[in-house]
Amino acid sequence: MSRNRSHSHHFGWLAIVLSALMAVNFGAASLPVAPMVMPTDLLRIDPTATQTLKELNRLGLLRNAPQSSVENLLTYQRRTGRPLAQILRDPFWVATFGLNATHFKATWYAANPFDMLPKDLQVAIRETKEPIKSRSQAEKWLDEIKAPDHWKSAIGFALIETTASNLWRAARGLRPFTKNGQFLEPIVVERGGGVYDVREGHIATDPAVIPTGTTVLMLVRVGGKDRLLRVKATDIGSAIRGVHVDLPIQIRPKGSANPTAPIRFPKEYIRNSSVVIFLPGKLAAKIVAPVKKVSPNRKAAAARP
Repeated sequence: MSRNRSHSHHFGWLAIVLSALMAVNFGAASLPVAPMVMPTDLLRIDPTATQTLKELNRLGLLRNAPQSSVENLLTYQRRTGRPLAQILRDPFWVATFGLNATHFKATWYAANPFDMLPKDLQVAIRETKEPIKSRSQAEKWLDEIKAPDHWKSAIGFALIETTASNLWRAARGLRPFTKNGQFLEPIVVERGGGVYDVREGHIATDPAVIPTGTTVLMLVRVGGKDRLLRVKATDIGSAIRGVHVDLPIQIRPKGSANPTAPIRFPKEYIRNSSVVIFLPGKLAAKIVAPVKKVSPNRKAAAARP
């Protein structure tokens, strides 16, 4: 009985916290964390629960579940010690928030391929007076200036990752555009020295599956850790068809003796043949191709409240 009283006291502050968090505008493109003013002793009681509430707020999930479900999740987390990213691999908790978890094929593309072009080619692009707006214009320009073969190969590799217009813009220090006209926001940024930042940014999708402009939650493994991100579908690609997403990474130029070498991604750091996308029911129903669902964790199910 004393345990029940302790449990009730432990969650006595939850309603206040939830009411503050629920006031956030969840439709915003970038979710700020709502201020959470709590006594220091409560923060000491359960800082993990406090952090989980902040995460749920950041992801826009608090509005999708009643307070009792959030309390059950916090109880389950305290019992198992599992972080939220691992908990949401369990379909039970995914359904609690009104979502469907689906595995999507994942590939990566460079957000800054211009930086990896040969230096003399970068200079030549900067010196062009007329904008290069298409692949055909880029090829015509290379022919007109009698460009060496390794320049043509380098441009070919870069245009797999971006558009000719974005290459021309990058030569002038301008940020690349996505298909919907926004500035591209990579979800991973390499800082050098093996340091990477993971961010909430943009992804490329098949608009027939995830319409351009849609914000979804994504579970991606980066640096050996599961990361939950709120990402926006802003780009498309000719190779992005069906249950497939392309993830932008801003990587630093790698010195290479071979100027025609393709862009190399840090695969020793990022290993994702697939990612989990959490979709609302209406979007999930549009996926008609057979996909691999997240398998239930039976032991976790037995331990749920």
